Amino acid sequence: MNPDPPEIEAYRLALDERASLPRFAERTASAPLVVAIEGPNGAGKSTLCRGLSSLIHAPHCLGTDEAWFSERFKVRMIRDAQWHASAMFFLSGCFEQMRLARGWPERLVIMDRSLWSTLAVHAATAAERIETLLAVLRPVAREIQVPDLTLVLEASYATCQARIARKTGIDRALDELTSRPGFHAREREFYRWLGRQQPSVKFLDADQRDPEQCLAAASTLLREFIPC
Repeated sequence: MNPDPPEIEAYRLALDERASLPRFAERTASAPLVVAIEGPNGAGKSTLCRGLSSLIHAPHCLGTDEAWFSERFKVRMIRDAQWHASAMFFLSGCFEQMRLARGWPERLVIMDRSLWSTLAVHAATAAERIETLLAVLRPVAREIQVPDLTLVLEASYATCQARIARKTGIDRALDELTSRPGFHAREREFYRWLGRQQPSVKFLDADQRDPEQCLAAASTLLREFIPC
């Protein structure tokens, strides 16, 4: 394995030295378990969410409430808004979706992304952004619910680019906004930092696996987390 470039090493150190997660809300015993699927654009998150949902007969949903995802708002807040407005917009949608999901009657909910995605995008853009966002969240963190288990799909930049190229329309255009090797590498480091902060974050190699193999590996991880 080739060593990371010096700038990625410096970025990793910056996260470890300057950022730490606050303590979030405790899960109530009656609430369903929420499993979030995370990772870079093109890693296969949506495909895995649909596969897991079908395999284990659990509902799946977007990590941001659907009300936040009208096409006009989605494009504006991803592409055009100032970064802090975009972050607050999507974080609020994630908080609302988690509130709703915790009230569902099912035992388990699969979530396509979560608040971690919003933090990942901004941390990968500039390390100082994560400090700012965590400082904003810290006073209310005990009211913020986070996933019980996070599966992070890891795939190379080349693999993700090839998968993004098969998309069409606005989804492809928005994914391409962050299609840069440096961004991809920093996003990977954010998730690894998150894994050091949160023991409930697990990683799954999606680079050398087809969708069926990813589904099998993910279901194995779920069985370890939720014994039958």
